[in-house]
Amino acid sequence: MRFKMILALVFATLALSGCVEKTSFKKGDIKDDFCGRFINYQYCKCAFHNDFCDDISMSRSDAKKYVNDEYDKWVDNELEKFKDNCENENGYTKGKTCVYCDVDTIARNSKCVSTEEDNAEEEEEEEDEGNSEEGECKYDSDCNPICEGDVAWKMGCNARTNTCEKTFDTDCASDVEVFGELDFSKICSGGDCIRDESTIFATKAELIAEKQLWSETVKRINAVRADINVAMLEANKNCLNGIADMTNLAIVEFATRVGSVLAGGIPDVAAMTASAAEKAAGLMDEHIQNLAGAAVDYAGEALNRLNNYKNGEPKEEEKKLKPHEYIKLNCDLYEYFKGVQVESDVELQTALDNANEVDSLLKQLP
Repeated sequence: MRFKMILALVFATLALSGCVEKTSFKKGDIKDDFCGRFINYQYCKCAFHNDFCDDISMSRSDAKKYVNDEYDKWVDNELEKFKDNCENENGYTKGKTCVYCDVDTIARNSKCVSTEEDNAEEEEEEEDEGNSEEGECKYDSDCNPICEGDVAWKMGCNARTNTCEKTFDTDCASDVEVFGELDFSKICSGGDCIRDESTIFATKAELIAEKQLWSETVKRINAVRADINVAMLEANKNCLNGIADMTNLAIVEFATRVGSVLAGGIPDVAAMTASAAEKAAGLMDEHIQNLAGAAVDYAGEALNRLNNYKNGEPKEEEKKLKPHEYIKLNCDLYEYFKGVQVESDVELQTALDNANEVDSLLKQLP
């Protein structure tokens, strides 16, 4: 008998509550549901596998922070959608769970109520609102600050109307945080002026990319300088011992080496990036931006005749080098390569200075 009474109470409770189903919010997996669909897959590959990091100009740790931050925003947005769908389907949320009401009840104030109860509560609320003199606030502390763009407004309670009104404002953009040579204006969020983390993070990513650019430029310049130095020393030796060293095999080998150096050229530092163009402007003379063009102008027809030896001694007599032509060519090339080395010192120092400057800015950021 007692058991039957307990069952009757349980069924009565369920009938009164009108709740027939519950579902819980489940956030999608960051790798399976978020990466590649709501964010570029390269960021995830860098963050989780250390791939494509150069393509997005980020370190693995920075990419991981960026992916996690974007994932958290996505999850929050999905949770809001879940709550909206719950309410639209005659339900209410408790934490991250949606409780659905049956067809005879209505979700109201975090519970399922009958239509009669709902109407009675609405009438009671309307009556209370008509008789109430409290309004939305009684004290200033009842009013929360608000944001209008980048302006934070302090709200106060109007004692006559019991409503929250604007009192004084703070322009968050005028509150500037300085990190060494970089400065960032604060932004308004939740009625308060806070650090602009998004802009700082974007600036850091740009600096990381520029640092990588200058590092690669230094490597390219050093690689070319090494080749130029070898060709310069050999040209000097041939200049001093021209006739003694003038064998077909020696000329062919030298012609091949010079051709290889001239084909490489010195990296055009000014064209590497927009910011680099401003910093390196005027540091590179036009005549050395491309070694091949400069060398042809400098050494003239003799250099063209040297190129005829790259595949062996030419058969045509007019294409062969005379001893005095070979000696003069080597002496000219020695002076030319020596000048190029001096010029490249400037480009190399420019790249090193800029790499150090960017590194210094990165270390100053929070």
